[in-house]
Amino acid sequence: MDFDLPLISRHKASQKNLSDIFSPLNHFVDHSITKRHISSQIDLELGFNIKQTEEILQSKAKKLLPESQFDQWGPVLHGGAQTWIGLDFQILQTSYHDLKAMFEIIKPKAGERVIDLGAGYGRIGVFLHHFYPRSEFLGIEIVKERVDEGNRLLRTLGCHDKKLAAIDLDKMGELPEGDIFFIYDFGSVTHIKKVLEMLKHTPRRLLVVKGQIARQIMLKDEEYGEGLKVKKLEDVYIY
Repeated sequence: MDFDLPLISRHKASQKNLSDIFSPLNHFVDHSITKRHISSQIDLELGFNIKQTEEILQSKAKKLLPESQFDQWGPVLHGGAQTWIGLDFQILQTSYHDLKAMFEIIKPKAGERVIDLGAGYGRIGVFLHHFYPRSEFLGIEIVKERVDEGNRLLRTLGCHDKKLAAIDLDKMGELPEGDIFFIYDFGSVTHIKKVLEMLKHTPRRLLVVKGQIARQIMLKDEEYGEGLKVKKLEDVYIY
């Protein structure tokens, strides 16, 4: 019997209280592989169809470049943008444990808007829905399939003030309004440089940066400089 995958997972999170699903975050974990494993399990319990969505993207890419390496799949599907089709997506996403540590410092206020630049499936939005429900969230992501899946889950969870938008950051003239911006190394160095330049002219309360590429660019820019390192987290800085 054939099933519609989104229908299978539609009620997973509702069958189990979100507090129970996120309960592993109550225990300290210091190993990145363990954090990724726990995050993967949380995604499954929430009802994310990440594995299936990534397999569909890989299949599309292989038809276009059957003999290529996976680092060429993203660019061929998305106009030259490196979207890392074929890479374990848990490696690309910030773990739920790390999100908890970051937002305990950031403490978004009621009504504040969090903008995630290169949002993937919108994990930050799902996290905020449970832990900071009065905040708002907009995730910008170039891959439409990831955006559609993230928005499907957010709707399933009954979330109306947190969403994703399928937008190529490289084609934006200015960034959307927000209070807290989150940027992880994504795409190419050129893309990151452009976004960091736009952020200079974007009013905000905080900018959270994770990744060596963005970090090295900012260290060489007097308008950014050192930033404040988040303790116990690797390569995470707040500006």
